[in-house]
Formats: sequence, C-alpha cells, structure tokens
Amino acid sequence: MKTLSISQLKNCTAIGIDVSKKTLDFAGLTAGKTILYQLNNTVESIEKLAEKLVESQYKGKIICESTGHYHLKLVSVFSKHNLNLYVINPLQSSKHSKANIRKTKTDPVDAETLATMCLTERNLPKPTKLSDRNLLITLKVGQIKAIEKLIQKMGSSLRLFEETYQGLGFELDEVQQELATKLAELKSLHKRMLRELEALIVETNESARDTDILASIPGISSTTAALLSQLDRRVKSCHSWVAFVGLDTSIRQSGTWRGKGKLSKRGNTYLRKRIFCSAWGATMHDEHFKAYYDKLRAEGRSYKEALCILAKKQIRIAYHLLSSGEKYDPIKAFGA
Repeated sequence: MKTLSISQLKNCTAIGIDVSKKTLDFAGLTAGKTILYQLNNTVESIEKLAEKLVESQYKGKIICESTGHYHLKLVSVFSKHNLNLYVINPLQSSKHSKANIRKTKTDPVDAETLATMCLTERNLPKPTKLSDRNLLITLKVGQIKAIEKLIQKMGSSLRLFEETYQGLGFELDEVQQELATKLAELKSLHKRMLRELEALIVETNESARDTDILASIPGISSTTAALLSQLDRRVKSCHSWVAFVGLDTSIRQSGTWRGKGKLSKRGNTYLRKRIFCSAWGATMHDEHFKAYYDKLRAEGRSYKEALCILAKKQIRIAYHLLSSGEKYDPIKAFGA
C-alpha cells in the first residue's frame, strides 16, 4: 500500500509495528481485514504517521519490539504525540509467533502478530513515554554496554597474545604496545561516559524527595536512587522490580527433577550492575548489611549468591520505602 488514509486508521482496533534499521512495517487490524503499510524509519516519516493517528483520534494500543536503538525514533515521536506505544521484549512476541500455525516469517507477518497481541496479551508493560533526556540516557546506556563488551574482548585478546609472545621468547613490538595504549584510552573514555551518564541521570530525576528517601538506604548512591525512583510503582509487588533488574531466578523442573536456578539476567543490565555495587558497598559500611552478609556466608552461600540476596533486599527495601514515604530504618529492614 502506497498511502495510509485517515479513514483507514479510524477503522483500526489494534496496531503492530515491526522495526528494522531502515523501515517500519505497519499492520492495523480492522473488522474486515488487516491493513499493511511500510514506511521509512526516519523521524520525518514517523511524524507523518503520528499526525494521521492523532487526526483519526486513534486511542488503541500500538505495539513494537525493543530492537537495540532502532525503535527509539518511534518512541520519541509517539511520546510527543501522547500515543499509547507499548515496547515489548522480543521474547514475549516470540511465543505468539511460535503459536501461529502458519510458519511464515516476514516483517509484515511479524507486524500483524504484534497487532494481534494488542487484543490477546494480558501481560503488556505500561505504555512507553520518554522525554528526550530519558531517550538520551537509554542511548548512552546502550553505547556503554557495547563499549564494555569491546573492552572485555580486546583486553582478553591482548593478554592471550602477550602471553604467547612471552612464552615464545619474542619481545612485544611497537604495534603491540600501541594496542595496549589504545585499550587504556578506551577504558578512560568509558569512565568519562559513565560520569556523563551519572550526571545526566541525576539532572533528569524529577523527584528530589524520592531520591532523598532511597539514598538513605546504605550503599545506594544518588545516581542509583534516581534510577530506582523511575521504576513503575503500579506493580503488585516488589518482585516485579526484582525481575525488571534481572535478579529473579529462572526455574528448571521436570517431574521429580529440579535443576539449579540461575539469574534470569533479562532486566536492566546497567541498573543490575549498580545494585550489585551498592550491595557490596553496604556490606563494607553498614553493620546490619555486613552481619546479614556474614550470616549468609556462614550458611555456605557463595560470595556472588550472598551479594545477589543483598541486592534483592535493597530493591525490596526501596520499593517499600517509596510505597510508605518513609526513610530507611534498619530495625524495620532487619528486625530488632
């Protein structure tokens, strides 16, 4: 379809958008048929679509997948037009695709699957509405994750070849030394990016009161407090926060056999790392967290396992403090 009219959008009950680097595949469900349309993944094209949706007074759900940073243009424009865009994990849409009898895998089919989820999926996240500052934070977090992987891979490679050079009795030449220098420069840039990100997070935080409450928890910095204060408070329990950070445990069971649970690690990687650092800081500077950590270690828990339990506890404490509006009290957190 070359154009998308206002009248067609008025008949839509649900919309799915499959995102790729260059294009967006649109699927709108109506009573009679599915409307398929393709547009460029540019701010200009998305702006035109958003204007038509607003003009048609579309109030239904729109679903797209989280695809690296390619979906952020869609989020930016739709947020400004106050459209209900639900950004979901690709794993969530994958189960719907597998349930389809037709095993066709194309972008229009994927878009139609996403549109169908608007009507059938009960466990959708809240609509994604982000300001430009929040989008910049998301983009910087993604870039930092990519650089961390590059540093890890490059560092491992350099160490391996350095050991081989030395094992064979060869001296490290100028190129090898320059590579080590470049790695050091990359690490320095990574630290600068982290500082810039932390400053941006603190500046973007809209609730100084909430940050003040969360910063009263031992080990929680102002940056981590600002991140935690942005988590959805409409969830039923603190377990949803634990899952969002990726500290929930995957369950493996069949009959009488029970496998060893592992962290799902499907949540916010950056926040998970900060919470782990916060948990470790709490054991170093707070007697109650230190005593709890020592108790877990005495029970035979590993260092990582004990730290994970403390990190979960910090998240649960954060959830309850924001719910009650009170500051941290060690007696309530750990008992008398």
